[in-house]
Amino acid sequence: MRIFFLSYAHEKGLTADAGGFRKVWELAWALRKAGSDVLVLYPRLPGHGALTPVPSRTYAVVDLPLLRPLSAYLGMVATALAAGRRERPEIVYFRSCESVLPFLLRWALGARMVLEVNADTLEFLQVEGASRLARLLFRLAEAANARRSDLVVAITPGLKRMLTERYGIPESKVWVIPSGTDPEHFAPEEAGRARQRIGLDPDRPVVGFVGLFYRHQGIPTLLEALARLRSAHPKLVGLIVGDGVMRPAWQRLAHRLGIADAVRFPGQVPYREVPTYFNAMDVAVAPLTAARGETSPFKVLDAMACARPVVASDLASVRPLAEASGALTLVRPEDPAALAAALGSLLADPTRRQAMGAQGRAFVLAHHAWDRIAERLLAAFGGAPPAGR
Repeated sequence: MRIFFLSYAHEKGLTADAGGFRKVWELAWALRKAGSDVLVLYPRLPGHGALTPVPSRTYAVVDLPLLRPLSAYLGMVATALAAGRRERPEIVYFRSCESVLPFLLRWALGARMVLEVNADTLEFLQVEGASRLARLLFRLAEAANARRSDLVVAITPGLKRMLTERYGIPESKVWVIPSGTDPEHFAPEEAGRARQRIGLDPDRPVVGFVGLFYRHQGIPTLLEALARLRSAHPKLVGLIVGDGVMRPAWQRLAHRLGIADAVRFPGQVPYREVPTYFNAMDVAVAPLTAARGETSPFKVLDAMACARPVVASDLASVRPLAEASGALTLVRPEDPAALAAALGSLLADPTRRQAMGAQGRAFVLAHHAWDRIAERLLAAFGGAPPAGR
């Protein structure tokens, strides 16, 4: 089976290995190992390159405001058309976006179109303050893409409900296939050793977060929880890894709370180094806001693969993962007192932390390694229902 993966991680300031952008490469690699013929198309921009050893091709992007997204979509489709004329793909896999141009590939190449929806982007755009026009254009594009795709992959049951209710997509057309992680890359390491490698005192307890700095990540709740914990845990370090538009505001908040000396903002670190930062933590935190809605955070799975216990916001999309794995503690979103209590309880109980971490890694190995996700995706491509659909 020949599959084209369209990667359009062209947003200004984002690196190609961030979150869902990297997923394209991981899926392509897993499917190639399973015997598929794959090709990843990605933008020719600074800092972008092949992230896994699979066949790939770049497309041109005009690196200027306004022209950047339009030229990216045009370049991507033109390059895919050129590659497809030499060897036609059976499937074109693309993620939800504000463009309907990928459907030119169905008309020109006769390929089946598979759309992945990994978040309620309309909700995200509203939380991030996007204009009404931007939200309308995205809704129109997503509706058209979902309705015209041959198959839609939703990463949570809630996203499947959203697609069927908002856009009238038949349930039979939408397959729930969750996110994954690479448990070989995200492998456990002794915390003290990991702390030394990133310049932290190996004897100081650490809780932290890894991700892109958007409002919905809920970092103010984590910072306020750290301030509450300081009297009982004076050596506690907060490790906030990543970058984005909210970084200055969150750093100012740490100063106002009087904990700037105990909070580290190392920036967005290379993918190869992310496991070290997870392993430096006693507890990983995903303090998502209530407005985040449907999501399946990659970094929760990455932390679990590193055998780290996780405290996360009690959202409908996260709850099934907590119940199935036994490796997550859920707290009310945007409740610093509840988050502080959960973190304090785990910091005081190393045996429980170790047990939760071991459960989390075992669960990821069984259900969320990329090869497992590839198996389910191939079943969806073939039309046979995978186990647990």
